[in-house]
Amino acid sequence: MLLAAGCVAPPPPPLAASAAVPPAEPLAPSPRLLVGRVIALDVARGFAIVELAAEAPRPALAPGTLLVARRPDLTPVATLRASAKVQGRILGTRVASGIPRPGDEVVWEAVVGPE
Repeated sequence: MLLAAGCVAPPPPPLAASAAVPPAEPLAPSPRLLVGRVIALDVARGFAIVELAAEAPRPALAPGTLLVARRPDLTPVATLRASAKVQGRILGTRVASGIPRPGDEVVWEAVVGPE
């Protein structure tokens, strides 16, 4: 009779119950909607050109609308005012405050109605 000893590993420990606790309240969507990115800047004249994102909200493009330019770490760096100059996927803006730079993300704070 031949007996073969095999490698026997102990069984894995049982999986612990998930420590994640669901939030008490459902998460609300951010009121900041992506408009696009700054692609050009004329500091001397106070203009910034924004390439519009595919999902840019139409109300954000209305002349006079305030937009916020922010760095990749979401730090706001400038306020832009939308102009009436929209051509294709390009929006002309006036720099109201701060100094944006090419590559900055441009967002609009949507007006949230009462719930």
